Amino acid sequence: MTDFPKVRETDFVEREGVNHVASVVNRAHCVWREVLQRDIGIDGHVEYVDADGNAPGRLIAVQVKSGESRFTKATDTHVPFYPESKHRTYWAEHPLPVILVLHNPATEETVWVDAREALRVRPSEAAIQVPRAQALDADGVLRALQCAGPLPSGNTPVDEILRGMARPDAAAQGLCFLYLFTQGLTDLANSLYFSMDVLREVLDVLSVDWDPPAFRISELEFAFVDNYVAFLVRHDLARVDYGSWRQAILEREMVDSFIVPLTERGRAVRDAIRRIDDGLPQAEPEELQPYSHAIQERFVQMLYNVSGVDEVSVRQRRINAVQKEINSAHPI
Repeated sequence: MTDFPKVRETDFVEREGVNHVASVVNRAHCVWREVLQRDIGIDGHVEYVDADGNAPGRLIAVQVKSGESRFTKATDTHVPFYPESKHRTYWAEHPLPVILVLHNPATEETVWVDAREALRVRPSEAAIQVPRAQALDADGVLRALQCAGPLPSGNTPVDEILRGMARPDAAAQGLCFLYLFTQGLTDLANSLYFSMDVLREVLDVLSVDWDPPAFRISELEFAFVDNYVAFLVRHDLARVDYGSWRQAILEREMVDSFIVPLTERGRAVRDAIRRIDDGLPQAEPEELQPYSHAIQERFVQMLYNVSGVDEVSVRQRRINAVQKEINSAHPI
């Protein structure tokens, strides 16, 4: 008897799930890009397309799991999914949100969850809980795309973005996004840095002319910073990991820091600011003019030994002890 290759029934079931996701994404007027090479935990990507047909570069990764068996342990509110250990690490560390989709071919129920966020927030839990109320229909595709941040406005002109950046926030001591953007440029002004040090530095300079010359950092300023990062993402100005940013705020109650590359649009905004700056008269003394540019590289460095003690030596001695322990016959 001739021995032919076998196609398993599960292959058809999984294919049905992927085909269903592709159809739903198409109904949402977005683009489904299937991963055709060896599947290592991602079946495809969804690319956002706005109402004017622009594709501003918003992507999410998608993993589809199909079959009635996926729903055998479902409750009224959630469907538990138990990822393999190799996928847990891969999804949690992925640069894009990883949308896990569960599809039941018998009932056509299709639900989704941001698996990357779930694994980052609850890394010790065995199951990812997929909400049954979170259906993957056309609206669900758009909601899933927002896991990477507010949807970008692909058709917003640069001059309109600049006006939004330059608009002062009266609730946040007159700060505007333009201050943080220009003061945060680094890597020959091709990347953007942010930490609360940038905000403090800007406020320290601005407050010199205030009466009294003092500033505050309260919930209003923290909200301003969060809105600034959302603005960067919404207008696709820099490649910010918005999921990580929000996790730091919501789970650790802290403001994150980052160095990220500018996008093509971010560089266009940078160049527009430079052109405006070049057309302004120079008001600084000659010795300060080399520093008097709105667009200028700032140097960012990681500081060691900031505590005032020789912590590098102390830590190195401890590392040496760990090294000797690893190299000894003592089992790890």
